[in-house]
Amino acid sequence: MDASKLRNSCICGNTLPYLECCGRFADPHPGAKAATAAGQGLAEAATASDLIFGAADADAAPEAAGEGGSAADGSGAMYHAFRHGLHELSMALFPLRALYQAYWEKLTKEDYPHDMLMEDPEYGRAIVENFFWDHFVQYSDARPILRTARELEAKDLRLAHDLMQWSYSPLWFYRVQERTPKTARLINLGNLKTHVVYHGGRLTEGVEGVLTRILPFRGKEFCGHASLVFGEGAAASPDAPPAAGAPAAASYARMESLFRAGCRELAVKPSVTLRPDVHCDEWRRHGSVFLALWRAEAYDSTVGRPARGSGSSPVFNLALRSRDALLSTLAVCQEARASGQGTWDLRFRAMRVARMELKGGNLLVTVADPAFRAHVRDWLRDRLGAAVSVPDDGVVESMPGESPESQDMWVHTPLDALNGQTPVQASGHDWGRRRLQLLLQEMIKQGRDIVSLRSQLGL
Repeated sequence: MDASKLRNSCICGNTLPYLECCGRFADPHPGAKAATAAGQGLAEAATASDLIFGAADADAAPEAAGEGGSAADGSGAMYHAFRHGLHELSMALFPLRALYQAYWEKLTKEDYPHDMLMEDPEYGRAIVENFFWDHFVQYSDARPILRTARELEAKDLRLAHDLMQWSYSPLWFYRVQERTPKTARLINLGNLKTHVVYHGGRLTEGVEGVLTRILPFRGKEFCGHASLVFGEGAAASPDAPPAAGAPAAASYARMESLFRAGCRELAVKPSVTLRPDVHCDEWRRHGSVFLALWRAEAYDSTVGRPARGSGSSPVFNLALRSRDALLSTLAVCQEARASGQGTWDLRFRAMRVARMELKGGNLLVTVADPAFRAHVRDWLRDRLGAAVSVPDDGVVESMPGESPESQDMWVHTPLDALNGQTPVQASGHDWGRRRLQLLLQEMIKQGRDIVSLRSQLGL
């Protein structure tokens, strides 16, 4: 992923800026001071939290726009207190990000190119959670969350107790039985236990299931940092609605089959209560196993599974029928995002699957990975069929009338220096951009003009 986004990302692992994510919860909510004042007994604190949250909260009016509820609504104060606790935990774990970098290096050696999905906010959070929750499990002192809870005991005993409980929360499949703007009734697919969780508006309409950690807080339960959703109405991020025509990927039977497949891979019973101090090896692997199942259902089943070092990138060279129709269609299409003058990125959820560029009377479409070829071609035919000529099986590996030495041909040619990727593919992630900068510096030394190349590659 982009190193600048990683540097400016939130402390929870989300690639959104800190001030737009956890930064809003850096300070305690004014209404929560009564419940968190030092020296209160547990019974008194519980009474205060009930006053903050409100006994009839489930029947309260729908909350105002914004995550967690309004200030007038007691649930807003309680959700803020919960997110403030998560903020304190993330700040305590932040010095361990050097270890997380080593974990990320390990991920880069896996077959799946995780960097293609790190712009999905929930996926980024899940990756970081899997590291801090699942990786250090052999001995209790080696678990960063539990160690943080012990260090916090002298300052905030109640929060330390919550963090200790959080360290035993597995990433698990839940079916959404009922949902309101603030709460959801989730059914554990393993033991069929029902949980009433507060999600702060993160579970959208139409969600059929969720892969999350349920974190207890002040006697109630909340969705953890990462909430990976299944269903037609679920979006990967607030500004990335689901693609039109996306299948309902999570019928209850389908979700249960995915969950049982994960349990078989872990060699545990579906009804098991997974604990890090009992199922050490299973706990260490369960996060990545379930995350792979969600990823395959949410992304790979629709656009295809991308490959690391995919080699030659398919290129569609499509004749324009109507330039005005093309521009007007792309202007209102949520899947296409302008990335420059006459260029657009085609995305599915958070993943960039192709790059489109106007070249005279043609539209040049470079697919990010051969696995996305069928999805991109079908999308072009369905959305842009009136503006461009889309052949049934028209893949052009080189543009006619151009010499192999031309710049337009070079950006679509796999290069050994880029691990077999084309410059257009490599421009989509930080490692590739660093290599491209070195190649462009060599071209400058050779006296070549690279201004247009920088524009084409977004550099």
